[in-house]
Amino acid sequence: MTLCILGQDKTESNLKLLHEAKKRFNSVFFVPIESIGVGLNSDFSIAYRTSDLLKFNAVLPRIPRNFHSYAYQLLSLFPSNTFMPIPPIAFLLASERFFMLTVLRKRGIATLNLYLARSVAAATRILDGADFPVVIRVPTQKTGVTVKGKTEAKSIIEALGSLKQPVLIEDLIKDMVSVFVAKPDVVAAVKKVTKEQDVVFAPGSIKSQKLDMEVKHLALDAAEAIDTQITRVDISPGKEPKVVNIELNPGLMEPSRVTKVNIPEKLMESMHRNYREHQEKPILMRFFEDAKSVMRDVLKK
Repeated sequence: MTLCILGQDKTESNLKLLHEAKKRFNSVFFVPIESIGVGLNSDFSIAYRTSDLLKFNAVLPRIPRNFHSYAYQLLSLFPSNTFMPIPPIAFLLASERFFMLTVLRKRGIATLNLYLARSVAAATRILDGADFPVVIRVPTQKTGVTVKGKTEAKSIIEALGSLKQPVLIEDLIKDMVSVFVAKPDVVAAVKKVTKEQDVVFAPGSIKSQKLDMEVKHLALDAAEAIDTQITRVDISPGKEPKVVNIELNPGLMEPSRVTKVNIPEKLMESMHRNYREHQEKPILMRFFEDAKSVMRDVLKK
């Protein structure tokens, strides 16, 4: 059982995952994604120094959002039987927040209301039906501006329009919990505490949070909707819980300290268990195929 962890840096979270992985896999290798060479010759090749990464049984991607497009392309080249708790499609879906939330909404997952406009005129029309206050931001920037009325919002949109920037307009949420999912369970949850009005991406502190079943199920359903087994789902709890964001490469150490849950250990336990099931599934499939063949021969006779 060999595991390759792909990441940008050996952060505290990645080192802890590496430590926990060594307890469960025979061989574990951390590879910085910026040092990988990809070849398109007679065969595909993905190498780090002298190591052929295509030979690993399992791959855990710990890849930040600014590399998501590359992650999708890179991971898609691995053999189909390589186990990945976060498959290529998840990085494609999560590469742009508006797109990800529209996919969740199409798959029946409750999300916050979010609008995208690429012109001042289109954004202004959206404001006519907006329920203020709202947050205005551009997709390339996490920091948003909270506005309380249409006049203020229009002036901000016009300023962004002069910069030829698309505009995101979204509901202002008051509370947000971050739920750590490790299929098939929720392993921990924290609540963000900040002085900023824009809770989603604002800096702040976190504290341990207990969840009701509705929020737990929403987090699990959201993770499944983008086909990932390990992730962090940010949710606005409220009367009607809604998904706000999904982070495929979350920090793990501060939430572990706050909740007193060893999140890297829980994630690696989940990955190892699901890897074993992944390995056993083809054997079961072959067994049933053989059984069907025997039954066909018996029925013929």
